Amino acid sequence: MMGAISIRQAQIADLNAITSLLLQLGYNATEPQLQQYLDAPKRSDEIYLAESEGVVAGLISLIFFDYFPSQQQICRITALVVTEASRGLGVGTQLIDFAKDRASKRGCCQLEVTTSMRREKTQAYYESIGFEKTSFRYIQAIEGK
Repeated sequence: MMGAISIRQAQIADLNAITSLLLQLGYNATEPQLQQYLDAPKRSDEIYLAESEGVVAGLISLIFFDYFPSQQQICRITALVVTEASRGLGVGTQLIDFAKDRASKRGCCQLEVTTSMRREKTQAYYESIGFEKTSFRYIQAIEGK
């Protein structure tokens, strides 16, 4: 059982927690790399942490973008992770509800999320809370990056 969850914007002081959460998603970012990223003035994303009694329990990052074909704005969850100790306690769902609220306030018409095709449990979770699988995403590396 955990205390009440509060959600707040990520800060430079949270680098250690952010690093370990991203590692759980398979991303090996270093604290200096993350600090440089978080300090970038023109970032187009928002990063939030779920916290309970001063302990970080999860992270969500969002981007907002214009989608030309429908002339609407969309909010995409680019990362969602809950610490192993906090899984199954509703933290992820609270973070998604928070994302829906942010998206609504920004005038978005939909919330979308991507996940690896390997993460079958994650896909089942998203479908269980009302997300619908609507497309495939193909990626190609850009030379020199």
